[in-house]
Amino acid sequence: MRIHFAASDLARVRVAEAPSPLATTTFSAFRLRYGRSSSPALDIWRRTTNAARRTAGEAAVSEDGGPPLGGLVATGPSHPVPRLLRPHQALPTLDEEIERLLSTPRSELRADLGYVAAHRPLPRWVRALAEGDPAALRRLAQAVRDHYRAAVGPYWRGLHAALRAEQAERVRQWQEGGVERVLATMHPRMHWCPPALELPDVDGPDYHLGGRGLLLAPAAFTSYIPCDPDDVQPTLHYEVVAHPGPGVPDGTYGTLAALLGHSRAAVLEVVAEGVSTGRLARRTGLSPASASEHATVLRRAGLVTTRRWGRTAHHTLTPLGAQLLLSALRGTAGDLCRTLSP
Repeated sequence: MRIHFAASDLARVRVAEAPSPLATTTFSAFRLRYGRSSSPALDIWRRTTNAARRTAGEAAVSEDGGPPLGGLVATGPSHPVPRLLRPHQALPTLDEEIERLLSTPRSELRADLGYVAAHRPLPRWVRALAEGDPAALRRLAQAVRDHYRAAVGPYWRGLHAALRAEQAERVRQWQEGGVERVLATMHPRMHWCPPALELPDVDGPDYHLGGRGLLLAPAAFTSYIPCDPDDVQPTLHYEVVAHPGPGVPDGTYGTLAALLGHSRAAVLEVVAEGVSTGRLARRTGLSPASASEHATVLRRAGLVTTRRWGRTAHHTLTPLGAQLLLSALRGTAGDLCRTLSP
């Protein structure tokens, strides 16, 4: 498969501002249901998630007629997924994204689900969803919440930090080498051959952007290739992390904390968002003076860069800092030590 760019498309390529909790939940359902076992960490995540689903509320949703989220996820990266489950504009929390899902106009639901149904079978209950039935929408929302609670929520802090680190790295690449450098380095299984981005492992028709540009959204669990030619904003969700990794479920990875200390590890995670000292202090629960001190230590280590506008200091990750955060989610202590080695 190839994604074709005109000159006007290259001018409209941009990087997503923030990761979407709802899209991450949707892609995790795909990985749980269809992804092949490729690592012990992925197996652990699957077993833990399935145990949590059995113990918690997902079984109850199924018993009272609620739609399982798995019935709407794709069976492959080139199969369409309803737009309502993969928003291209992220909101800060899952609850906010679900509120937006619940208010989707009936005309959009019909068009969205109709397109998906034309390309792959969908469960019968989707008819009520396509008609905007409030009860069907509420059941879907509950299924999303239940799945998030078991599969994503315990790991969201670490996933969020890794995705924000990837975004910071892409913005840096953009500033240094332009959009073509970003397209050429996004993923080892994607090849930039102007004027097309080639995806050799994906079956499907060529996708023409038609002047709409492309939103690049770092993703967890899997990649999602644009499918729907009517998308107002074509979005390429490309995989950054395949699974939550070997760390503890609350997202505070032991190897990262062991290398930096718990406070500095937390500071590094928050700096991935690009923050002022005041916001850094609020997000980490540290005093402004302590947050500034930790940022200074990380800056001297080459992990953080700081720019000043007037009296405000703004902190972002360096390439090494971004790589360190990604390694913390993907790898082991050995990987982290190699990242920090000269």
